[in-house]
Amino acid sequence: MNPLGGLLDLVSPVIPGRDGTVRPTAEEVDGYFPADSMVRRLHRERIVAISGVRALLMQALDPLAVVGFDRHSVLFEDPEARLVSTDRMMSRIYFGTRETALATGRAIEGMHDRVNGMVEEDYGPIPAGTPYSAGDPELMLWTLATLADSAMLYASRFISPLSDEEREAYWSDYRQVGQLLGMPDDSMPPTEPELREYLDGRLRDGSLYISDEVRERAVAIIFDPPFSGWTRLALTPLTEAVKLSSVGLLPPEARQLYGFGWDPIRQAALDSLLLQVRLASPTWPSWFRLHDAARAPAGTTFQGRVSIESTDGPGAP
Repeated sequence: MNPLGGLLDLVSPVIPGRDGTVRPTAEEVDGYFPADSMVRRLHRERIVAISGVRALLMQALDPLAVVGFDRHSVLFEDPEARLVSTDRMMSRIYFGTRETALATGRAIEGMHDRVNGMVEEDYGPIPAGTPYSAGDPELMLWTLATLADSAMLYASRFISPLSDEEREAYWSDYRQVGQLLGMPDDSMPPTEPELREYLDGRLRDGSLYISDEVRERAVAIIFDPPFSGWTRLALTPLTEAVKLSSVGLLPPEARQLYGFGWDPIRQAALDSLLLQVRLASPTWPSWFRLHDAARAPAGTTFQGRVSIESTDGPGAP
């Protein structure tokens, strides 16, 4: 990484232009989503980005999706790359211009077209020979729902509670994300309460499953962070917070499938973490509190080109 480039990226949103004016940031200018949209209000907060770990843990409980993960995704081999890739592409949709968001949606749909096949061996309730496709709206819905649910949960617990109206507005925005990725309108719950009903139903209907092998690999995502040496030591407070929140904010049914223990002591530690962040975050400087994509100069493409060469993506199984 070029240290100078990183520094320029950090301060570029407030560098005056040649005419002496300050360039507006992406979050201040309407793009695919309006500047005051709920999806931008939530995802501009950097703390919401770590909700992606919880979302990935929930996604790994869909047995048919796991087959796709294993064959077409870097999730288990390089979970950091999966998280970064998802964050980058979704940020282009949240904060990009209409053209950038549409191009990103087309790129993801193109990836979905290449991700399909048949289950080769029985996996829990999924028998060998079952076809799968990343473009299957039913399979995409679990991915979309876990991303949206995790973002709302982290925003409401780490920042401030969301009202029913705010939750409805956010899900309405997120349905537009689903449509941009190729999901038919009628494949998604029309309201936020129905989204919760869908999630509760999946958690209780016996359709979720995880094998011992996949459980170990998925757990490694949060308990074996991809750092070493001084970096690992320096990031210990962050990684410990990610571990605690990722497990503590999982639905009880998901924790049980993973075999995660939970008790009043852990709950008290989580409550303390949530309170500390909620009280401290309003005092954090914007370069620390706000996502890079929100602070980037308006009209620029977040983190490079829109074209995506990887076979991985947020909607892939």
